[in-house]
Amino acid sequence: MINLIKADFYKIHRSAIYKVLFLILTACAVTTTLVSHLVSTGDIDMGTAATAALLSDVVMMNLASCIVAGQLICGDFENKLIQSALTGTSGRFTLVCGKMITYTLLVCIMTLPYALSSIIGYVLDAGFCAPYSASVYLKILFESTTVDFSVAALLKYIAIIAIMALAYAAQTAFVFTLAFLVKNKSLIVTTIGFIACVFFGMTSSMVAKISDTVKDVISWTPFSPDAYNMGNDTEITTMIKVIGISLAFIAAFTYVTYLTFRKSEIK
Repeated sequence: MINLIKADFYKIHRSAIYKVLFLILTACAVTTTLVSHLVSTGDIDMGTAATAALLSDVVMMNLASCIVAGQLICGDFENKLIQSALTGTSGRFTLVCGKMITYTLLVCIMTLPYALSSIIGYVLDAGFCAPYSASVYLKILFESTTVDFSVAALLKYIAIIAIMALAYAAQTAFVFTLAFLVKNKSLIVTTIGFIACVFFGMTSSMVAKISDTVKDVISWTPFSPDAYNMGNDTEITTMIKVIGISLAFIAAFTYVTYLTFRKSEIK
């Protein structure tokens, strides 16, 4: 499995699409950070800032994750790399687990532009607000104006950022399964996956208001408000809960993927 993961990251390092995607996310992170600052200074009103909401991590990380799944899985099916791995020493379960680990790590890496922007903003304390809801990174920027800088607070924010990265991987884990189902059709994975991610993200907060029972069910998914609302006042137990739920979802979709891939025919 280790060799499979190393081989994946070797291909990723040499692939231009991942580098371009990372640069796009960096530009989006810088833009949302700048917008957050300009809104706090009054140079941009909230209505104008709302037009930049599509560049926030809540939207862009869903899109990036779907693209990553399409390239990582479907690209390898097209290039016959998965078929070659199966004819070697790798079994299907080992291959699926290795791909999921690569996918999770890659999604976490893709969050780095937003993570670094929020940490740098917190350290500089240049004045920020949170014009878009449900963004942990913007919440950290906003809290830089209310939470005094300290090593303890900085370490907690770094932990929250890492947990949110894991949550994004868990939220989009179903796209990984979808990629193995459609095999060499990366465009279908990206399109269907992104639409589904946006739908789940939008409806989870709305259906949670229906009843306490529904709210409790949502709270045990990666789309829980516990994940999106993490900040300096978040309790350690809540952070551990988000980690546990995220790992459980990733493990569950890894197993579901294996079950579907185990019986599929490879050409």
